[in-house]
Amino acid sequence: MTMRLLWWMCSLTHFVSLVSADSDCIGTWCDTCLPVTIHDAPGVGFDLTPLYGTAVVIYYNGTVVEVAKIPGNPEYLELMARLATSQPVLQSTRNFMHELPSYIVEYLFPSVSSPWRDWWRWMNMKLGRPIKADSVEIISDLLQELKIATEKAISQPLDRVAVSEPGFQSLSPAMVNAALRVLGLRTWLHDSVYYPSRLVEGDAVYAANGYGLCINYRDRFQCADEFANSPAPTVFVVSYHRNLLYTSIMDYATSEAFPYVSRLEAQLVDYELGLDNLLENDQDQTAFWGRLRSQLQILPRESEYTITDILLAGESVTHPRFLASLRESMSEISLGPATAKIQLAIDPTFAAARGAALYARRRQEVPSDCYEKSECEEVRLRERLHTSTPEELR
Repeated sequence: MTMRLLWWMCSLTHFVSLVSADSDCIGTWCDTCLPVTIHDAPGVGFDLTPLYGTAVVIYYNGTVVEVAKIPGNPEYLELMARLATSQPVLQSTRNFMHELPSYIVEYLFPSVSSPWRDWWRWMNMKLGRPIKADSVEIISDLLQELKIATEKAISQPLDRVAVSEPGFQSLSPAMVNAALRVLGLRTWLHDSVYYPSRLVEGDAVYAANGYGLCINYRDRFQCADEFANSPAPTVFVVSYHRNLLYTSIMDYATSEAFPYVSRLEAQLVDYELGLDNLLENDQDQTAFWGRLRSQLQILPRESEYTITDILLAGESVTHPRFLASLRESMSEISLGPATAKIQLAIDPTFAAARGAALYARRRQEVPSDCYEKSECEEVRLRERLHTSTPEELR
């Protein structure tokens, strides 16, 4: 299915070229080799949660650095609460708009984001006009803080980044991409018709835990072939924070990480079951934990397929009482360790940013729309003899 989708997108390249610089199917040879300063550059990933943002850097030598966790300002918290909704709801995210590459959406629907709107924001900033910040400016404020912290960590200007986000329907990729453009940053998520246009938290956490990582990631089609006959997992992602619980079902077509189209099947959001509410309510903890267990069971019960993996994210998800409640609630619906093991291999606070950084690190080595010639690696070997890379300076 993944291969058919990729070839289908390739056949539409002529149409996409009207709004994108890409105009040829992968299969052409690159005229030049990626310089070592790009090929070996650190991969940077940001994660936007409803409460804070995180940044992770993965260096060419494999070193992983959790750079920063920065809380959102009051405007950001209000915006994300509005996008997510303050009431527990089920959000269906499989619709036509999410199947389109984000850059097509940006040009076809300029009310969301467009070069014209970017210019208007820039002009207002230059003129010092006291305008009310819109969603893009609010998101860009947090991204700017993550950018500053990351540039300090890697000791060089940041040019390109992969950003994961919760996958709320109202938080469009176009909105995030516009926020990046305000800061002069490029994204790895809408640069080519052959690669994903969105990275939701579940996809990033899935990859960060080591699932679905192809060996030949430098070739998009061979990477897909590695998982062509793999079983299709159904992943339950549990994200728990001080003021929020949200859970997601990821229904994958194959077990490959970073799918071309994100398969976020359903999502539940509840602002009343965060850890702070528990700590502030000593009188009625039995009812609180009972409701929490009930909410944790909703999506697995309603999923069309059996849950194969349970992945964790969020700053409060490792709280002992929460983990015990999660295990109890899953056991009640026959999802014990034998059928769906709860993964705790990495720090859940930085898991999504780590997955985004991994995606960025791999993309640093791959041209977007052509294949490098075999001699390119030899060229870079010679170039490395005369180039200092960031990890050599660490």
